[in-house]
Amino acid sequence: MKLSFKVRCALLAGILATTGIATGQNGQSRRPQRTNLPDLTNNVNAMAFSPDSRLLAIARGIRDDNRVDLWDTGSGTLQRTIRGFDGPVWSVSFSPDGRTLLTGSSGVHQEKVSAKASARNGRGFAELKWWDVATGEFKQRYELRDEDLISVAAVYSPDGRSLAAIEHRAQMMFMFEGQQTESIFPSPFRRTRPSIKYTSNIRLLDAQTGETTLKLKDGFSSNETPLFGGSMQADIASITMTGGRRSAIFSPDGQFVAAWNASEVRLWSSTSGEEKLKLNKFEGRLKAVAFSPDGRLLATALTRPSRKHDQIELHSEIRVWEVGTGSPKQVIALRTQAVYSMTFALNGQQLLIGGLQNKEDHSYPSMELIDLQTGSVGSIISRDEGVISSINLAPDGEMMAFQTGASTVRLLDVEGWRVRYTFDVGNEPNSSGSASLRRYLVSVKSVPAVAFVPDSNTVAGEVESGGIKVWDARTGEVKKNFAQDADTGSIAEASGNGAVIAEINSDKTVRVWNVANGAQVEIKSGKSAVTAIGLSGNGKILAIAYANEVDLLSVNDLKPQELIAPIPGKFTSLSLSSDGKLLAGVASDGELRVWRTEDGKPERHFAAGSGISTLRFAPNNQALAAGTKDGRVSLWDLQTSSLRFESKKHGAIVNAIAFSGDGKLMATGSDDRTAIIWELTSGKPHRTLKGHDFTVTSLAFSPGNDLLAVGSGNASVVLWDVATGKLNRVMR
Repeated sequence: MKLSFKVRCALLAGILATTGIATGQNGQSRRPQRTNLPDLTNNVNAMAFSPDSRLLAIARGIRDDNRVDLWDTGSGTLQRTIRGFDGPVWSVSFSPDGRTLLTGSSGVHQEKVSAKASARNGRGFAELKWWDVATGEFKQRYELRDEDLISVAAVYSPDGRSLAAIEHRAQMMFMFEGQQTESIFPSPFRRTRPSIKYTSNIRLLDAQTGETTLKLKDGFSSNETPLFGGSMQADIASITMTGGRRSAIFSPDGQFVAAWNASEVRLWSSTSGEEKLKLNKFEGRLKAVAFSPDGRLLATALTRPSRKHDQIELHSEIRVWEVGTGSPKQVIALRTQAVYSMTFALNGQQLLIGGLQNKEDHSYPSMELIDLQTGSVGSIISRDEGVISSINLAPDGEMMAFQTGASTVRLLDVEGWRVRYTFDVGNEPNSSGSASLRRYLVSVKSVPAVAFVPDSNTVAGEVESGGIKVWDARTGEVKKNFAQDADTGSIAEASGNGAVIAEINSDKTVRVWNVANGAQVEIKSGKSAVTAIGLSGNGKILAIAYANEVDLLSVNDLKPQELIAPIPGKFTSLSLSSDGKLLAGVASDGELRVWRTEDGKPERHFAAGSGISTLRFAPNNQALAAGTKDGRVSLWDLQTSSLRFESKKHGAIVNAIAFSGDGKLMATGSDDRTAIIWELTSGKPHRTLKGHDFTVTSLAFSPGNDLLAVGSGNASVVLWDVATGKLNRVMR
C-alpha cells in the first residue's frame, strides 16, 4: 500500500541522519561552516528524468568541460557522459519515446586560436542539439543566429512533435533610486542598486529540425531583476545558475505553452500562438510555475522582499489559478523563504517546492510539501549551507531529484524520503579538480598525426606523450581517449582513413594502433634503429626505414611483404601513396626516389636537393609533394618527372603536407605556426591560416574537403573552414 504524502512527511524527522540532509519545520538545524560564493566549477545547470524514470540527465559545467551525465536511477551508476558543448548546457529534455535527448546550450564561435581553452574570443551563439540516448552519439544541431543571446532552453511537447524554446538576453544595470520605485535597501545601497535586465522570446519549433513553426505573439518585454536576498553572494550565484535556464513549459495535454518572468506569466495556444491568459497582478517576484497533472490548475510561486530593522527578509507564497478562466483559487504561505522550482505531485493535490530556508543568517536548500487543502505539511532541509535548490519529480512519481548545492544532486525515494544515491563531483569517474584543470595548461605537446575517418564527423589524432584521441568534429567532444600511459611518441603517421596510427617509440621500436578498438602491436627488429615510417592511405601497408633500407609490411598481419634495396645514405622521410602501390623516400644524400611496392623496383628518381623534411603523394598518384627545412614546398609530376611548381611561403621547416580528396587543394604546415592551403592548378596560396599554438605538425582534409584539421601545440587539433579560411573549432 502506498503511503499518503502526510504519512510520508511524518517520517521526515527520523530519516536521513547519515546522508547530509536534516529535517525541520520549526526546529533548528546544526550550524554549518560559513559558505562562500560557489566557484561554479561543477555546477548543475539542469536535470530531467527519462519518460520511463530509468535515467536522470544532469547537465554540469567544469568551466571548459561542460557535459551531460546520464545516471541509471536503479543502480546509481553513470551510464554515459555526453560532451561536445562549447559552453554551458542550460536545458535537457527527453523525447516522449525516450530515445532522444535535447539540449539547449550556448558558446562562442572563436575567431582566433587561443593558448588556453578557457579563453573566449569571438561571437557568442546559442544552439539546440539532439543526442541518441542509447549510445550518447550526436545526431544534429540547430543554431539560433542571434549574437545577443546568452542562453536557450527548450522542452519537448507531450506528443513529441514540437519544442517550446525560450531565448534569453541579459544586460547588467545599475539603477539609481528615483528612477524606479523607492529602494528597500538600507544605506549604503540607497543611491544605486545593481540589477540584471532580462529579455525573453518564446518560439515553437519543429522537433525534428529546430526550424521555427510559430513565434508566440506579444513576447516578453524587458524585465529587471534586482540583486538582493540573504546575501549579495547568494543573489549573484542564483542568477548565474538559474537566470539562463528558465524554460517554457507545455500543459499536460499540449494545448498551451506557459512562460514567465519575474512579473508575469503568460499562456499561449500551441496551435495558433495567440495569448490565452496573462497573470501579472502579483506582490513579489514570480519564481516558478507549474501545471497540475489534469491541466486545470496553474500554480505560481512568488517571493517578496521586505525590510525589518535594516535587514532584508524574504517571504514566499503559492497562488493557484484556474487555467480556463484565470480566476484565483487560493493562496498558501510557505516556510521556504526563496523559491527556485516547483512541481505537482501525480495526484494533483500536493505541490513540491524547491528553495532556500534561512536559519541563523545562513541559507539551506530545502524541499517543502504543500497540500492544496491544508497548506504546508513539512520540509526536508539540507544540513549543508547553499545558495541554490531545485527539484524534479520522476514521471512514475516514485523518485525525486533534489539539488542541494551547486554541484550536488540527491535521488530520493518518495516512499520514505530516503536518499537512494548522491550524484556529486566525487562520485564521477575522472573528475578530480587537478586532472580537469591540468589538461588546459599550455604545453608544447604536439599532435604528430591526425586524420578524418570516412564519415567526415570523426577525427583521430595522436598526442605526444598523451595517447590517442578520437573527436567528434561537429561538437569537439572526445569520444575516445586511450593509450594515455603508453608514452606516445613525437614521430607518427596516420592512415588517410583514420583507421591506423603508427609511431616510433622512444626506444626506437615501432608501435601500430587500431583506432577502432585501441589494440596495439609493437614491432621489434634486430636491425638498426628506425629512422622513418610511412602508412598507406588505406591503412593496409606499413613502411619502416632502418637506416638505409626499408621493410614493407601488411598491417593486417605485420608480415614483411617486400624489402626495398639499400640505398646510399640514410632514409630521413617516407611516404606511401593512398592505394599503397607507390613508396617515396628521401635519404641524407638529398635524392628523392619512388618505388613500386608490389616488387620493390624503382619507379622515379628526382634530384630534389638536400633538406627535404616531409613527403606526400597526391590522389591518384599523379604528383608528389615535398617540404623542406628552409620552408620551400615543391610539387613533382610523377608522369613526366618535371617540377610543377615550387614556392617558399613558409618561414621555417615544413612539417606536414595533405591533399584534398578531389586533388584540387594541398595544405602545408610549418614551424612558423601557419598552415597554407594551395590551389594546385595555379600553384598559388589560397588561404593562410594563422595563430596556431607552437608548430604545425600534422594536417588532414575532411572527406568532403570542407574542413582542414591541423595538429599543433598545446595538444590540440584546430579545425578550419576551407572555403572561408575561418576558424571552426579547437579540439583538445
